[in-house]
Amino acid sequence: MKTTEHIEYLLRQGKKPKELQELGFPKRVITRVSRRLRQEKHKPTDDLTKTENVVSGVGETAVVTNNAIAALESRLAAMDSDLKKLKEQTSELQEAVLEAVTSEDLKEQLSGTIGLGLKQRFECQCGATGFVAMRVRCTKCGRESWWGWFAK
Repeated sequence: MKTTEHIEYLLRQGKKPKELQELGFPKRVITRVSRRLRQEKHKPTDDLTKTENVVSGVGETAVVTNNAIAALESRLAAMDSDLKKLKEQTSELQEAVLEAVTSEDLKEQLSGTIGLGLKQRFECQCGATGFVAMRVRCTKCGRESWWGWFAK
């Protein structure tokens, strides 16, 4: 890997130019690469950012080209259709989840769960809610441990 490529990689990773100098890279190369990266960052990248300067009687105004407007409209239309699809999929998913949760078989399976809903219902005398744990034991080897929700 060339020195300039290595410096560029490190700068893109968030290293400061002074850190790179301390690592032994030449200052002039670091400066050149960081300037180039800054220029690339601020350079217009597509038709949407290019404008024409039109001189009128009042002064200069930036006018967006027709191509840029057309590109924006096509992107907006695509985003609208994607949003509609996403809303449909979301509603289908919600219906499926509700159906699964309201099924009697699932309710029967959950009713045998130790501490069902305890996290939502538990409130301590100190005012904390939801921080609850239970001591559980392996019924094969007898080892015990704690399971639950602990305050950070």
